[in-house]
Amino acid sequence: MRHAFRAFLILALSAAVAAASERHFTYTYESAVLRPGARELEPWNTFRLGQSDFYSRLDTRLEAELGLTDRLQTSLYLNLKAETADTPQGRSSSTELEGISSEWKMKLSDPVADRAGVALYGELSAGPSEVELEGKLILDKRVGRFLGALNLVAEHEWSFEEPETEREKTFELDAAGCWFLTSRLTAGLELRSHTVVPPQGEPTRSALFLGPTVSYARQSWWVAASVLPQLRALAGASDGHLDLVEHERVEVRVLFGLEF
Repeated sequence: MRHAFRAFLILALSAAVAAASERHFTYTYESAVLRPGARELEPWNTFRLGQSDFYSRLDTRLEAELGLTDRLQTSLYLNLKAETADTPQGRSSSTELEGISSEWKMKLSDPVADRAGVALYGELSAGPSEVELEGKLILDKRVGRFLGALNLVAEHEWSFEEPETEREKTFELDAAGCWFLTSRLTAGLELRSHTVVPPQGEPTRSALFLGPTVSYARQSWWVAASVLPQLRALAGASDGHLDLVEHERVEVRVLFGLEF
């Protein structure tokens, strides 16, 4: 009887996690996928503030997600960018449609029923002057009221603005942990290590970010937000202990999800 109850509890928790579509972090992905046939609309907004000179940028992504099976989901993104920066000619602002992205995510194991949740993620982005290919390994674990997650990310970008195609590589490690204050509300910390390896002849730039993250969920919608100041440059410091050439002083991200 005791073993049957434990099995039932594990299955119930697994079903709850699998059915949930909300995200608890803004950079660090979790292994959960949408249930088959479920649809979700996710507007993203990322504010990037502060470089060596005045700089502000808003990255907006509009994502439509679709659950295909109990282990596979796909998404389509529309990507936009608006930035204001100081240049030798003065302060200028611009708005740009960067392109579209196609995402595929496959769940391999569950963060409650198994030792750890594991998922594979792939994303292809294309715009007028560049193409990007990104892959992630997603790990997460739920223990009681604590949820932890880790992502290993690699990205390759091809830029066609110059006469010769330029290639840039990006490596990222995202880690986060949160505590369920209630069944709907979480609070935690998120860490992001971001490294850009530019075309040959230019220095590698790497920075470490750390800051608080919160999330709140209702039955048909959820919201997650984080504020990540740059702690220090890991390579290519340009302003004291910070890299303010490739990265910003602080990044603020807000995600919103709505089932439809």
